[in-house]
Amino acid sequence: MIKKLICAAFAVAVLSVAASVSADAAAIRTDGDMMTLLSELNIMIGDENGDYRLDSYVSRAEMAKIAVASSREKNTVAIGLPFSPFSDVKGSYWGAPYIQAAVSAGIVNGYMDGTFRPDGTVKYEEAINMMLKVLGYTNDDFGASYPYGQVGMANNLEMTEGMEGEIGMELTRRQVARLVCNTLDTELKASVTKEKLIAVHNCVFEENVTIEASSSENTTLDSDEIATSAGKYRVRSSFDFDNVGSRGDMVIKDGRYVLVFAPDTLTTVKEYIIYTTLNDAILAYPVGNNSNRVQLDISDTTACYKDNVSYTYGTLRSSMEMGDRIKIRYKETGEIDRINYSESSLEGPFKVKSGSWAGSFITDSNTRIMRDGSEVSQSAIVANDIIYYSDTLNMVLAYSKKITGVYESAIPSKDSPQKITVSGITYEVEGVEAFNDLSSSGTLSYGDTVTLLMGRDGNKVAGVASSNMLTSGSVIGFITGSGRKVFTASDGTTYTSYYVDVVTPDGSAYTYPTDYDRGIYVNKAVRIQLKDGKAIVNSLNSANSLSGYVNFTKRTIGGKSISEDVKIIDTAKLAGNNVAVYARIYLQRIDGIELAANNVVYYSTNSAGQIDEMILQNVTGDMFDYGMVISASKQSDSGETMYNTYSIQSDNAVYTASRFNLVTGTPVQFTADGQTVVHASKLMSYSGALDELTQTTATIGTKTYRLMDKVRVYKRQQLSTFLEMSLNEAISGNYRYTCYYDKSEDKGGRIRVIICDDK
Repeated sequence: MIKKLICAAFAVAVLSVAASVSADAAAIRTDGDMMTLLSELNIMIGDENGDYRLDSYVSRAEMAKIAVASSREKNTVAIGLPFSPFSDVKGSYWGAPYIQAAVSAGIVNGYMDGTFRPDGTVKYEEAINMMLKVLGYTNDDFGASYPYGQVGMANNLEMTEGMEGEIGMELTRRQVARLVCNTLDTELKASVTKEKLIAVHNCVFEENVTIEASSSENTTLDSDEIATSAGKYRVRSSFDFDNVGSRGDMVIKDGRYVLVFAPDTLTTVKEYIIYTTLNDAILAYPVGNNSNRVQLDISDTTACYKDNVSYTYGTLRSSMEMGDRIKIRYKETGEIDRINYSESSLEGPFKVKSGSWAGSFITDSNTRIMRDGSEVSQSAIVANDIIYYSDTLNMVLAYSKKITGVYESAIPSKDSPQKITVSGITYEVEGVEAFNDLSSSGTLSYGDTVTLLMGRDGNKVAGVASSNMLTSGSVIGFITGSGRKVFTASDGTTYTSYYVDVVTPDGSAYTYPTDYDRGIYVNKAVRIQLKDGKAIVNSLNSANSLSGYVNFTKRTIGGKSISEDVKIIDTAKLAGNNVAVYARIYLQRIDGIELAANNVVYYSTNSAGQIDEMILQNVTGDMFDYGMVISASKQSDSGETMYNTYSIQSDNAVYTASRFNLVTGTPVQFTADGQTVVHASKLMSYSGALDELTQTTATIGTKTYRLMDKVRVYKRQQLSTFLEMSLNEAISGNYRYTCYYDKSEDKGGRIRVIICDDK
């Protein structure tokens, strides 16, 4: 801390002598902290109304009382004795006992005329002199040059930090309180153990302590207990629990009780309920406000406390769940200092069986009901929905995702199905009800057609639909493959059957057994109905056509409305092979595109008449791969020379192909079956110099074009040698750029490849 030095030569000499006993001043910064400590120690108390009158001046009699109350002699005051050592202090005067005790302890002296002048306002140097005497110093320690020796030593001991006083100044109660707090954190004269004055009150200062948890964060703690980096302590009912997570200085009494905690910096604490976590952020609601979701940007390295232990956000992120509680402490700059995290209980999952489901929870008019991410009324929750309830959010969360398929196996066994495989996909089992339905104690057998009810993460089975749904289950999707493979029968034996692979509009892929080869359906949109454990595959009826302009803002296609959680896949037919390609896309991706009827292979609507599922064909081009031809070789075939074999590099992988008329250095759109290219076509380039390149766009001349989200970037090393590089490297480098695209943006195209040439 900054020390105020006295310029007089004598004072400098005193400072050099006293340097060996210097101590850090207490980190008691606020008026509230000061008066809490001094009141607890019965050194300075408020008036009958609890007012500390910090701007009032302090008399010499009051200062004598304060000094004695701070010292070892605090219990020597003889109240009621009709005696006073000074002519102007009567024995009946309220301050006489304290003045007598101060004189006896060598803390105060009177004036040369034998008076004490008890009602005179105490001056800066007088108060300092008294508190130095409390520490055990005598006039012999200061020299003859009063008051400079005393003030010099007090400055050196940092007793005057924050007082803003000077010689001759009359002191207020605030200034005296600061002086006393500083002195309490100063070593007693000649203390071998470096004991501080506060020790005479059975107290110690603990510096740089972190308050790690209260009973809110750690249920093993009592309501009046806190856990800190220095141990567990009891606290008063007035303790500010918003300090949990803060670092600062504490005063501990009797080794058990916290009298005061002073954080290092003035901070703000806010409390939230987690909705979900992201890599570098948390989506949360302020406590008591479940309608104002906010994004909290948090780095992986941010300190995060849980159960008295310090972690980082990156370490704890995966364990944080919806409904959990966090306290965030902000620095004065607005930056996040640290987080305190505590788990909460999210009730569920429960399968809705009737309209009276809400009676199972304590709800009120402020309870929000969310179904598949959208707020709905209570009546929108239907049978076979999966629901959860968070009392901390006062929110019901409902999910309607269902998966129909063939129950093939359970892991580790059907007696204990922690995971199950349905139509080739393995899912975790969540909740007692799903466990019971799928276990040996339930009615389901391997080989049965089941409709799984998925929980809130979309990948765990939270229930099984009632039996009337099992026989009517159907799947809409796009066939991506077929063949023969091994399946497990209901009795546990294995058998070989034909199968089809299908991807549904939400991008999920499944495998279903069929009664014979269904290879003719590869690259087609179909409806699959399950009967006796087998898939019956039929082409979709395209009688209901859909076309029109896509408006993401209005959420419409032509005149039709689109649901908030619409699921879309874009597919492509590849002539002459059985390789299918598809991509899960979102409505924003097709914003501004005029869809033709032949672009929409299938769509469905929900109960509100909104489009909720779509299978598109040849709209975005996002289902293909993009790359660069890095080598080609010529070969003669029937007397005609043609380019016969070549290699394509994409995302640092190399694919091989034959009989495509392409040359080295050609950016291409392609599809591969394994590492073999089965489809390839040249990309087109935009003409003109590129003026600006960003993470999402390229500006060429007066027009700005959008990049594919995973645009491929290559640096030309030589005429026909290319090195794949990152977009960031391209943006920060000094290059000439050539941008290649598959089709115009209004048709769904994007810039797919960028070639960088040194200038």
